[in-house]
Amino acid sequence: MSLRPLPLCASAAVALVALMPAPPAGAQAVDCRGLADDDAVVCEINRYRDARGLELLALDRRLRRAAVRQARDMVARRYFSHVTPEGLRPSARLRAAGFITGPVAWHVGEALCWGRGELSTPAATVAAWMRSASHRRIILGSFAEIGVGVARGTPVGGRGATYAADLGLLG
Repeated sequence: MSLRPLPLCASAAVALVALMPAPPAGAQAVDCRGLADDDAVVCEINRYRDARGLELLALDRRLRRAAVRQARDMVARRYFSHVTPEGLRPSARLRAAGFITGPVAWHVGEALCWGRGELSTPAATVAAWMRSASHRRIILGSFAEIGVGVARGTPVGGRGATYAADLGLLG
């Protein structure tokens, strides 16, 4: 068995992901290749959800806005965390993006990942998230909407891609 670099992902806690699982059997018919990276991540996540009989996630522009900002910010300022250097947590960023407004019940989750080379693709990113129990709970959680942000580069510099997926449920 040879060791190879792994994408670095984070959900509630930072997790290194060892092996990428094969796509779920029931999801083979959907081909997510050829889509823009953010759309491909949503497609891959929905493949896993569909294979388990879960509701598919709908795109939300406010969640996307927050995710894009987070992915770009992590690359630009070279950090990798759900909490910005100023201490802003995902809920604060989702308020700023207009997803959480007023006195409404909400449930949100966030998954982060970055990788280089073949580990920087949407499929590799989602497979890495699914290999981690904490990420899998978010991806397969009771959310209704999603927004994905992808930034070129990594929080440690160099070529690759950095991903942020914000998931939410209002009401």
